[in-house]
This record gives sequence, C-alpha cells and structure tokens, in this order.
Amino acid sequence: MAFDDAALRELVRAGRVEEARARCHDHCRDHPDDLEAWHLLGLIHGRLGDYPAAAACYDHLLEIAPGDAAALYNRGRLHGLEGRWHEAAGCLRAATRQRPEFSEAWAGLGNMLYNLLELRASEAAFRKALDTPPALGDSRCYLEPPAERNGVPATHVWRAHVLSSLGRTQRKLGLLDAALDSFQQALRLRPDDAVTHANLLFLMSYHVLCSPGATLAAHEAWDKVHGAAGRAGRFSHERTGEAGKRLKIGYVSPHLCRHVVNFFFEPLLAHHDHEAVEVYCYAEVRHPDAVTARLQSHADHWRSTVGMSDAQVAAMIHSDGIDILIDLAGHTTSSRLKVFTYKPAPVQATYLGYCNTTGLEAMDYWITDENLHPADTGELAAETLYRLPRCWLCYRPDAHAPPVTVPPARPVTFGSLNDLSKMSPQVVALWSDILRSVPDSRLLLKTWLLASGESRDRVREQFAAHGIEAGRLELLPQTEDYLGVYHDIDIALDPFPRTGGATTADALWMGVPVVTLAGRRYIDRQGVSLLRAVGLDELVATSHRDYVDKAVALAQDAERRRALRATQRERMAASPLCDGRGLARALETAYRDMWRNWLEGGEHAG
Repeated sequence: MAFDDAALRELVRAGRVEEARARCHDHCRDHPDDLEAWHLLGLIHGRLGDYPAAAACYDHLLEIAPGDAAALYNRGRLHGLEGRWHEAAGCLRAATRQRPEFSEAWAGLGNMLYNLLELRASEAAFRKALDTPPALGDSRCYLEPPAERNGVPATHVWRAHVLSSLGRTQRKLGLLDAALDSFQQALRLRPDDAVTHANLLFLMSYHVLCSPGATLAAHEAWDKVHGAAGRAGRFSHERTGEAGKRLKIGYVSPHLCRHVVNFFFEPLLAHHDHEAVEVYCYAEVRHPDAVTARLQSHADHWRSTVGMSDAQVAAMIHSDGIDILIDLAGHTTSSRLKVFTYKPAPVQATYLGYCNTTGLEAMDYWITDENLHPADTGELAAETLYRLPRCWLCYRPDAHAPPVTVPPARPVTFGSLNDLSKMSPQVVALWSDILRSVPDSRLLLKTWLLASGESRDRVREQFAAHGIEAGRLELLPQTEDYLGVYHDIDIALDPFPRTGGATTADALWMGVPVVTLAGRRYIDRQGVSLLRAVGLDELVATSHRDYVDKAVALAQDAERRRALRATQRERMAASPLCDGRGLARALETAYRDMWRNWLEGGEHAG
C-alpha cells in the first residue's frame, strides 16, 4: 500500500482521526523505514493525547535518522509535557544544531530553559526564534498548518506568542523596560490576546512602571477589547429586594486551592455569618486539592467553572441570583475577569488578588483600606474605592509554622524571602547602604529563583557594584519548610515599590520585625497596612533615607529586637491582622452598604 499523506491528513480534517491512525499505523508496521509516515503517525497520536505512543514513534525515527530535526523537536516537546525539562532542552538544542534556522525549536528551547531557571539562555533562545520566520507549513511538525485567528495571520500569532514568552523571561531577569516593550510588540501583532494583555498590565502594575493615568488607560483598553462580547450580552437588573435580606455573595477565583491568596481568603470564608450572607464560590480550579476541600466546606454553594465559556459562567451566576459578585484575581493567571463584563450580578467588586484597578466599566467597587489608599492617594481606578475601616485582609498562619526562637548573640542578619523580581535597582542600592552602615552584618535571601547558579551570580554582581562582598550574602533556594529560615534573620527588609504581602505576614508571625517604605499606591503600601495592623507604625519609613535609618537603628538596638522577637507573635495573634471574624463583619457591612446603595439608585458608595 502506497503511503498517501494527503488522504490521511484529509481524514484528520474530517474528524476521522482514529481511522487515520489505524491506516497510518498499518503502513508504518509494513514500512518501518518510511520517515514521513512515522512523522505523521506521531502527530496523530499526539492529537489523540496518546503521548507514550507518539514518543515511541519519534524514538523509532531517531533510531533510523538520528539527525532528524523535526523528530528531535517533537520528542523534545513531549519531554516538556511530561515535565522532563532537561531531556526536553537536550532534544531541542540538538534540533537547533541540525537546523539553525528552526524557529519553533528555538522557541521551545526558550520555554524549557525558563523552566530550568537558565534565564539568560532562555532570553537568547527566544531572540533566536524571532530572527527567522517559523516553518508553519512543515508537515513534520504540524498535522494542519496553523490558521489565522480573528483575522490575525498565523505568523503574527506565533511571533506574538514568542514575544510574550520573551517578556515573561525579561521580567524575571529584572529587565522591566525590555519586558514592557516585548509585551507591547506582541499586542500590536495580536490585539486580541487577553493573556499577553494581562501580562502587560501585571508588569505595569506590580512594578509601578507608568503614571497612574497611563496605568488606568492601559487597564481600560483591556476592557474595550476583551469586554466587547460581555457588553453585547449584558444582563439587566431591576432595583428590587429588601435592604436587610440575606445577601447572596459570589466569589470568583482560579486560586481556590493551594495558593498564597488563601492565607488571606480562607479566614474570611471561614468566618462569614451565614444568616446574613449566602456564599457561592465559582472555582476555576483544574486540580482540586486539600485546600479546595477545606474552602468548599466553608461555602454554602460550590460551582466549578472549568471548561465553561465566559457567557456560560455569567449565565450560571445570573441564574443563581447573586446580589454581589466579587473578583479575587484581577489580571492574574487563569482569572475569569471577562465574566464580569456581562454584569451577571447587579453589584460587582474586586478584592484581594490583584494590586490595581481592573479597568472594567462593569466593576463597581475596589475593596481596599485607608492605609492602602489614604485620602490623598494618587491611584486612579475605574471602580469606586471602598475603604474598609480596618486592615483589608486577615492572615491565616501556617499550622505547621515552627515556634519563635530567640537567637544567640551574633552579627545582625537582614533578610528577604520575596521574589527576586521585586529586587529593583533602588532596592539593591538601599540594602547595600544598610549593609555598609552596619559592620559585619549579612543579607540572607531565599526564593525559588536562587536554585539557579545563574541567578545567584547575577545577585552577587548587583551587590558587588555597590561594594558589597559576596561573602556577606547568603543566597538560598526555596524549600517546603522555608519558615524555619526566619530563625536566622534578625530584621526583614521589605522591597519596593512592589512590597511584600504573605512574606511580610510570615516574617511578623515568626517574630521578625519588618522595615517597609510607604509609597503612593496600593502595591507599595501593603507593608504599611500590615505593620499598622499589628501596631508597628515606627517601622514604616517615609523616604529612602528614613528606610535606611530605621533599619540601621533597629540593627543597633539588640534589646528592642529581643523584645519584638519575644512578643510579636502574641501581639499579631491579637491584632486585626489575625481577626477573621472582624474582617468578615467589616466586609458584610460593606456588602450591605453596596446593596443599599444599589437599591437607592446611587452610583457607588465610598
């Protein structure tokens, strides 16, 4: 039987994939040296999700044609799907050696190197991928050539994807301006790419790269593009109902599982007054875990939104009769923000999971507090700011957190367990100034990126430029029992402008005082709210000089540090920062205010 590639591909296009596989398999069994047939069989197996069978095809190909670049590329992709990143990178490197202009292989290699924390090499690979156009018509790599999407040519879609991946890598490298440019280039090629647009907004917001006006405009631009379908299918609501009725509250999030957000969301969910509110959770959780089960036990109703379109989720929320719908994710990974553009509930608010405005015309409120957004805040938002009269969140300590220990006399160790992307050049400069001002002091950094020797070298280079020797730095990778490292830290330094949230709360719980710098926006005032909630206002600095002075003064006051170490956990446990019931009552009051304002026909209560 002659191999008819075109006929088999036509079967695939017609949806008769199993028939195509059977015919191709029979041909390969009878013609073990037919390279084209084996390539097609591997692709068909992959389409059907039979990855072991696909891998066997490429392994066979590489036995009879060890230098086949397409087989190396496809085998590398399968290793990547299995999480075998070293093996994947090896295959993809080999593919680029065989075919130096193989753009898809360079892009795949960039992704694997990112996973391996080889960020500089990852950036270089993505740049190589952008040097030449992709071979989108290569029959050995594609069952069907990629088609245009929403009128965007396939080459533009591919290039936009690579640029977005490049931007992600550049952000981790601290190359923020370059990352901004990469994301913007990607959006110019593919304006409908909601993920890239969200990555751009995340970058602008978390690193405070733009003016408040430019930041708001960028978020509103997301709504103009990605909220069009929701506006066209928007639900209407009559202003009816009792002001004192039991309110139906809906929480929407992809993070209702083991995720840092739940150190702050679970205390709220666990303490809701179910006589006052009926709680619905809309969970975009593909892999439920023990945290998911615990959260579900606190809700009156649990809805999975996995696999549902935005319109379907919006219709479900509307059918449930939700009064107030709360977004817990903003422009973060896997959020369902488009659902809110349909306005499925009469009142909608964003809270907790994002550090900026959503930009949505359909979002009524941004729930915050007076420390995050003081009266003279420079922050601009599409929503009305609703300031809680207390700290905007509550912290649930890790049940397995070790006890606080009082360290022996030793040289002062400063520390930070924040992500390296928060360590801006200004942060390095000020931390270096602090180290120079406290002889024999050290700086301990611990985060996942420091598992990479490349990242450790980069940090040492940054501090060396300010005269800080490598021996004064202790650089550690993240571990499951990371809280124990606070035994070795005397003073935690909050980065800026992207301040810590969970990391600051963790440090305080472990008895370690935190010095923070108060900025002008939500993202650079989180430390202010947390420290004031536990009565440590004196550790809130108002300028770069004040930040250094406060850290140095605390380093020189061993008695003050010992007193804080001995009493801070007890103080925190009794503070608003650990008062889940108080937070729940404050938010229920806020929800009631919002509901009454809606019934009365007002715009938004502040």
